[in-house]
Amino acid sequence: MSSLSDTLGAVAVTTIILILVGKFVLMLWSWPTLSARIWPWLRMQKWWPVAAERSAEMLLHDQLSTAQYRQLCDAGYLDIPSALHVDRTYRIPRGPGQVLVIEHSHVTERLCVQPATGGLPEADVVLMHKLLIEADENSYLETANHFPRSIWH
Repeated sequence: MSSLSDTLGAVAVTTIILILVGKFVLMLWSWPTLSARIWPWLRMQKWWPVAAERSAEMLLHDQLSTAQYRQLCDAGYLDIPSALHVDRTYRIPRGPGQVLVIEHSHVTERLCVQPATGGLPEADVVLMHKLLIEADENSYLETANHFPRSIWH
């Protein structure tokens, strides 16, 4: 009987430890800065199972300057300066989220532009925003849904 209770105790402790380790790994994995660094690197590996994500990440890497790609991987966003407005920058998030309009170091509004079809790799969405802003900023602004500055920015 003592052997059975020892085994059950060991199983319970092992289960608790595995749950705690799993929660810790998930917490780290969802941390934006860490995930912005790990996911792009993983997606560029030949063994990555989703070919569309791999090719999208490689295209993004090729289209951005070294400094831009490093910023995207380190910070989780890409800053694109406005060609039309002095001291305006568009901050494009790597993952889901709205593009922040930053003027004089303050967020003035948020923009939402979505591709017509869902399920695009996030690297393609980042590149879409960058190319649209640089090619025709006025059309980008006319197309975007505008949201006022949020309280926490």
